[in-house]
Amino acid sequence: MAKIIPISKACEALSALADKRIEKISDSRFLVTSSDFFKKYTVIKEKDSFSSNDNATFWQHYAGYPIIAVLLLEKELTFDDKWLPYFKGINWKKLNTDHHNKYDESIAEAFKNLNENDRNSLLKECQKILDDLQALNLNIKGNRQKLILLKDTH
Repeated sequence: MAKIIPISKACEALSALADKRIEKISDSRFLVTSSDFFKKYTVIKEKDSFSSNDNATFWQHYAGYPIIAVLLLEKELTFDDKWLPYFKGINWKKLNTDHHNKYDESIAEAFKNLNENDRNSLLKECQKILDDLQALNLNIKGNRQKLILLKDTH
């Protein structure tokens, strides 16, 4: 994985885990519901290869948050779970839209009520997840599974 994954993807993955938005269909297939509850992404696991139909994975060719969320769920990536409650109920889609995909601004707003030390510790935990992900050296690719729309997006 040569591309640098934005830290926001670890934040979004932890939110999916905190909100229990990851559904294990089989040992190799998972559905991850978006933070606005409008769609479900399909993650497929095949040995050391993962694919997903989220935009980051499909278009940017790095592990988007659905893949990271599955790796966390399956304990292939670890984290200090004391931080998990801070990720509950965050609508990342809305934050990212409001901030024109300036992810650092979205993160700042999501955690504005945390003191600086806690915010820095939380972000270090997210960076550790991304560093550990890079060390796994997985094959990441997009898949063409049809998105499952839960609500009319128009």
